[in-house]
Amino acid sequence: MKKRIIFSVTILIIAISLNLKATSIDSSNTNTLIAFDWEVISDIDKVLQHENPKDLSKRSIDQSKRAAEHYTTAVSLMSNKEYPAAIIEFKAAMKRYKRAKLSNDALNFIRTNMALSYANTGNKEDVVVSQRLLSLITSKVHDDNKWSYNVAIANHLVGNQDDAATYLSSVIKKDEFNFQAYVTLEAIYRNSGNDKDADKVQARMQKAEDKLSQRKQKTSTKKEKTKGNKSKKEEFFIPKGEKPDVTNLKIVKTDDHLQFDKIDKIDERSMAQIQEGIGAYNLGVKSLSKKEYKTAQNYLKDSEKRLKRAKVSEDGLNFSRGNLAISFLATGEKRGVSNAKRYLKYLTPKLYNTREWTYNIAVAQYDFASKSKGVTKEEYMKESIKLFQKSIKQDRLFLPAYQNLMYIYREMREEDKMNKVYKAYEKARRDLFKSLSKEDQRVLGG
Repeated sequence: MKKRIIFSVTILIIAISLNLKATSIDSSNTNTLIAFDWEVISDIDKVLQHENPKDLSKRSIDQSKRAAEHYTTAVSLMSNKEYPAAIIEFKAAMKRYKRAKLSNDALNFIRTNMALSYANTGNKEDVVVSQRLLSLITSKVHDDNKWSYNVAIANHLVGNQDDAATYLSSVIKKDEFNFQAYVTLEAIYRNSGNDKDADKVQARMQKAEDKLSQRKQKTSTKKEKTKGNKSKKEEFFIPKGEKPDVTNLKIVKTDDHLQFDKIDKIDERSMAQIQEGIGAYNLGVKSLSKKEYKTAQNYLKDSEKRLKRAKVSEDGLNFSRGNLAISFLATGEKRGVSNAKRYLKYLTPKLYNTREWTYNIAVAQYDFASKSKGVTKEEYMKESIKLFQKSIKQDRLFLPAYQNLMYIYREMREEDKMNKVYKAYEKARRDLFKSLSKEDQRVLGG
């Protein structure tokens, strides 16, 4: 009972330190922003803004109107993430716009949206098309920060990280309070291993946040003086969630590799192999716990090989394979992603008999999905969500699973589902707090 209280206190402290209570919707609250988040833009009414009306013939105007119909349909399909269908409509629109003999400045919007659509299909050959479209975008796109931001996202998606960073820097230069641009730019630098520039962006963002906060405080003070006491406006809340982190898992060490086999049918030679395999496994999970990923991989691969040679059941091989997948993903290397897939693919349902393993693999599945594209991304993200939900059923008071699930739904823009998980999280958090002793509640401020 004492151990459970200590564990519960630890979990509650983690939850409180993450500050996952609802926060007001505010563009200055960077904790609610997700790197690389973007929205589809139409601006169909602005396509001809760079054209001289005197130069537009009757035919040009007619063709532009016809193009607008296809363009609007394409944007709608794009918003529903039906990218291949959107591309077909964009092509039809582009054909009409070219007949209208519009300038390259006027074509910036459609080229940006086409580039984003091609970049999101998941097909390697479409990346080249996206890159070509981006190369045709003119400097006029910098006139509108929201379009500059989307061009940056498109560049990021096709691997042009330097160009993406340039566009984002331009956005920030023109609008020091565009915190979405800061968050995405920091992530680009951080993901490329450029921590120095990432830290600079973060520091600059903090300065901007402080400046905006002071400005709002002054405005608020003025309003209070002129209007007197006023009823507080209703606040709108959204949960933040916490991104699943494969490098921050509690590695399961006490596994019974033979629980699914009949021990009396294992011969002496096979048992010797099994013992060596278990020994290698123990060394592997120990290294994995210390985040010594390369060393862990060597031991765990040896463990799987020996246990497989001894004909241990597929269910019994789950533990080596599960931790191998985690170790490869945790390195953050591209090669590690493909290696992880091989091990994730062969995991059996028997691995999810405990909340610990269910949660760990849910995080691994998310990490793999976030580094994949197309159908593969959808398949593994769906499996990740399913496992997070299962881990919650297995341990209703395990708060990190709720936090991660909230983050995923927010990332997917599934607000209804996100809010539903948030309500369940709040209830679980209250129940966990009630389960603590009065002394523990007092220590934690209850």
